[in-house]
Amino acid sequence: MELMRPFCVLISFYSLLYMVQPVWGETPQKPIPDIALYFPNQPGSEWRYFGTVADQIQRVSNYVNVTTISGTTVKEGVEVQVFSETNQADNGPADSYFTMDKTGITYYGSTPTTPFEKQIVPYKIVPFPATLHQVYPQLDRRGLNFGRDLDDDGKPEQVDVIADIKVEDFETVSVPGGVFKGCLKLTGTMNLYITLSSSHKVVKMVDITTNWFAPGVGLIKGVERTDFPSVNGSAAQSTVITEEMESTSVGGNGAH
Repeated sequence: MELMRPFCVLISFYSLLYMVQPVWGETPQKPIPDIALYFPNQPGSEWRYFGTVADQIQRVSNYVNVTTISGTTVKEGVEVQVFSETNQADNGPADSYFTMDKTGITYYGSTPTTPFEKQIVPYKIVPFPATLHQVYPQLDRRGLNFGRDLDDDGKPEQVDVIADIKVEDFETVSVPGGVFKGCLKLTGTMNLYITLSSSHKVVKMVDITTNWFAPGVGLIKGVERTDFPSVNGSAAQSTVITEEMESTSVGGNGAH
């Protein structure tokens, strides 16, 4: 689901920071210094990824996706940066719209988009400041139009969506483009509780996106797993999309 990508993934317009209290005796973590370095956004920067789409049984496809910061446009009265992808999740070209400021990174949607996504943008995807091992809420929205008819009764389903992001840790990550130390690992979880219009039964869909960001380089690896529910006797399904960076040029400086 592009609404989670990269990757990525939401805010319900309540507090940007959900401060989890430390256990007695623990030393409170300090905010990550210079966190914006993990999300370079210089115009003209480019990242090339090798991707795979797989289900529970076998690899479905391989593909290449090139992401470029191609310019700016206006969304919701705000100037946003345009991140253009040549083959997003092996589904063809797409543009995504973001801003980054001292409060964090906000997602303003994509082209092409969906009726569901239009109801939830804009939303904060990464808050600044952020602290290791903390979970930050992104979205809690109820009674939305899912925009799809899962039970084949001619009516779109309703959905409640709850999402958060966890700032995991720093890791060393190896991808085709090299070995990168000190990568910031983020895990976003979106839970969708879908009410079927024909039976009023609630089924759950889960999307988990794990991304690794190298300082001064940006996104070097992303893994998105989507678990689709069983509806009217159909088998539950899972899809995993993986992208690993092959090369990049950030602000005119290449990393290979």
